[in-house]
Amino acid sequence: MSAMTAMPGPDEDAQAVLVRQALELICEDALFRDTTRMKRFLRFVVEETLEGRGDRLKGYTIGVEVFDRPDDFDPQADTIVRVQAGQLRRRLDLYYAEHAKDSQVRILIPKGRYSPIFEMRQNIPDDATLEAGDVAKAVTDIKTDPRPSIAVLSLDDLTPNEGEGAYFTDGLTAEIVNALVQFRSMRIVTMTASVATHLKERSVREVAEESGAEFVLSGNVRRDGDVFRVMVQLIRADTNEHLMSRVFDREYSPGSLFNLQEDIASYTAAAVAAPFGAVNRYNRRRLIRQDASIQAYECVLRFYDIQLRPTRNKANELLKTVEAATSENPGFSSGWAIQSLMHAFLVSQCFPVADPVKHLKEADRCGRLAIELDNQNALGYFALYQTYYHRGEFENANRMIRRAMALNPNNYSILAYHAVCLALRGYNKEALTMQAAALRLIGRAPPWFYVPQMIVDYREGQYDAVAAWLGRDPLNLPAAFQAFGLSALVYLDRIDEAKVLIAKLDEEFPGFLIETGRSACQWHLASDLTEKLKRSVEIAGLDMRDIASSI
Repeated sequence: MSAMTAMPGPDEDAQAVLVRQALELICEDALFRDTTRMKRFLRFVVEETLEGRGDRLKGYTIGVEVFDRPDDFDPQADTIVRVQAGQLRRRLDLYYAEHAKDSQVRILIPKGRYSPIFEMRQNIPDDATLEAGDVAKAVTDIKTDPRPSIAVLSLDDLTPNEGEGAYFTDGLTAEIVNALVQFRSMRIVTMTASVATHLKERSVREVAEESGAEFVLSGNVRRDGDVFRVMVQLIRADTNEHLMSRVFDREYSPGSLFNLQEDIASYTAAAVAAPFGAVNRYNRRRLIRQDASIQAYECVLRFYDIQLRPTRNKANELLKTVEAATSENPGFSSGWAIQSLMHAFLVSQCFPVADPVKHLKEADRCGRLAIELDNQNALGYFALYQTYYHRGEFENANRMIRRAMALNPNNYSILAYHAVCLALRGYNKEALTMQAAALRLIGRAPPWFYVPQMIVDYREGQYDAVAAWLGRDPLNLPAAFQAFGLSALVYLDRIDEAKVLIAKLDEEFPGFLIETGRSACQWHLASDLTEKLKRSVEIAGLDMRDIASSI
């Protein structure tokens, strides 16, 4: 039986020799032979790690040492290192797709870092056992960490011809772990392959006891010709309850390997750890205590509920609750981020529209506090993104959303909100790409996730498609977006129908038309959208001068 263990180990010097030999084989392969800078990149990060300097492998260092950038190189402005790192990972995946059986060493560069991992293939006797103490040393002690914890076992390769699916299985396991660690509200427990193999022979409860985790994620991969079937499942350890199970059937080609692994890993991570993923759904049902830590956790869960199903009453109630939570615990970074987001919500999506200057100023203050307390808090950057966007400070907003998505690329609410803003500003292609990414990560999306497509349809004159949204759930869309549906009815010469709906909305929300205009102002519609909306007001012959002037 063979297993993979990570360096360093007791034979570190011998393993370093093997790594360098593997490095030379890679550089001589056709995938790398004529890529001078790519080989230089790979050699640099491998040698720095072998020499114990992996911690200095930052974007700046690589830009200067490998890509000959000047001393004032800014890796945030110049993305060459990130782009080349992505290409390097893809080439390594393709290399091992062809040479997995022959590779005694695998050089992996996980997403989100530049320091590589070296995996050594070694033989382990079939009757090899590990003592409980050995397992305890191989996992992270999470007893003092209040976050939900997930043990990730290496996926099983069930391909009939041994070794054919090993490279894909190993890579997919690594991608799932990389995707899961983006959700910082969870603690991810990973084991070396030898430990994981030992644990697979035990019951789920025994795995949890030995790894210290509450949940166990496992699965398998089977290759049949050009199709990979991947099964993943999440089990609650103490009850043995299956919380999530999913089967993926995907066609394979060497060129699609990287995207294939990333798509499956992203969906799995979101289904497990996202706000409405399996872990949070389970824990939410079990929340019965109301101490300080539970209050903070409840704030986060209630916030995610509002994100998917927004209402003014929910926002005001949560704002009061989270203000109390941060007052009691000033170090609650996510609490400050939620406060910021609720202030922005009251400006952009509520009736009547709150004082924009006052609330966006408070949103700015709270968002900054969240980042000062934790500069890796994606929710804090998302809060500042909304604040800057609704102020019309688009350059600052773009900086914040890039950081938020880099820290948590699998948060579907962040992706969907950004898609809405992109569509309103006229970036149709980018908006629909972002919307598609969000929809892939959530099973049943709320209505507002589809707003980007509605905006694009309106811009392109697909009024039937836009009007259809009003027939679904007009009261569950922010006012600024209801205006598009009403305008579409006018362009379809269904003016009487539009007037009936306006009367209904005005009864539900007094002052609907005026508030719609004010809300639209906070979303900063592109000029082509505002002109189309104004023309529809004139065509309808409605006395809507206030809304026409406000948008």
